[in-house]
Amino acid sequence: MVTILPPEAVKRLFAENEILGLKFRVGESVKVFYFRVKSLETPNDVRDFSLGSAAAQATAGTDWNNIQDGSSRYILEPPKSGIIYQGFYGIHPGYAWVYRRYPSNVDVGGLQTTRTVGDRTYRIGYIDGIRSPYNSPSPDTEFFTIYGTYPSFLGYHPYTEPASITVRMNFFISVYGVDYLREPTAEEIARARVRTMGGLSLMDAPEWIAKEVK
Repeated sequence: MVTILPPEAVKRLFAENEILGLKFRVGESVKVFYFRVKSLETPNDVRDFSLGSAAAQATAGTDWNNIQDGSSRYILEPPKSGIIYQGFYGIHPGYAWVYRRYPSNVDVGGLQTTRTVGDRTYRIGYIDGIRSPYNSPSPDTEFFTIYGTYPSFLGYHPYTEPASITVRMNFFISVYGVDYLREPTAEEIARARVRTMGGLSLMDAPEWIAKEVK
């Protein structure tokens, strides 16, 4: 089947000449970096990516997966600074739970404390394939990556049968060629759509872009 984004996700895509703002932490400060989209290539799907096998209700799940290819390259990380990826992901089977870290060593999706994989009492911090179907990824799964950043994922099998499952993910990726706006105008800032990188505590800006802060 062909991957089709739902209308709510399509509205979040960017067109040429639109302005994307990415909010990072730089030291003790918060900084929004602005980019103008100059070209785009979409969709660049990463289909049927296997997180691995998850035994029934085993909290180790599939273990954390950084989504790498056979040459150990991070598929979800742009290869250079002039490119930004926007992604959405669907999950198979529908009942599988998928947890996320972004950056790859920082848990996101908790409330009072860090969420616990497989917690069947409170069921916090995961997205399943019912909420984000494999061939129609939910807008709730949106993420952005720039050079030096990538997320990781863990799949969990919530039932006692079958004995194990293979958790698979389908990533819908838009690739944007961008120009970094070192001194955006008031008009550019006003029309920018800003996205938070990481969780509430914000992701540290990669070194290459943090250097842009005066």
